[in-house]
Amino acid sequence: MKNILIVECDHKFRRLLCQFLRDNNFHVIEANNIFMGSYLANEQYPDLIIYSLEIIEEIGYQTFQNMHENSTPFQIPLIFLTKNTEISYSLKKISQMGAGILLKKTVGFNRILEVIQIQLDKSVEDFHFP
Repeated sequence: MKNILIVECDHKFRRLLCQFLRDNNFHVIEANNIFMGSYLANEQYPDLIIYSLEIIEEIGYQTFQNMHENSTPFQIPLIFLTKNTEISYSLKKISQMGAGILLKKTVGFNRILEVIQIQLDKSVEDFHFP
């Protein structure tokens, strides 16, 4: 069972997404802010992290990048979710950080699940034994 960390401040959306992922056989770790998310990433070693872009924008991209690099001992696939309809600026910023995928929250849970599976499969392919 894969571990997924959800860092989302919208309680209702987080609850629904977490339940959907549990129903699809994932172990879900929940955080309602970036600081708890960073702590849990370091303590729980998730296989993938889903961040609300609104949380990242509140603290700033540079602060997020520094926190993420300091709190995760290895490269964890990242998926960012946003409620914003205009995502070109945000996409540019996360691309500059060399980080993950950005999806609108309105794409639906099934699409989010597809992207999770692709990212998990890709991270297994990218893992090389010495």
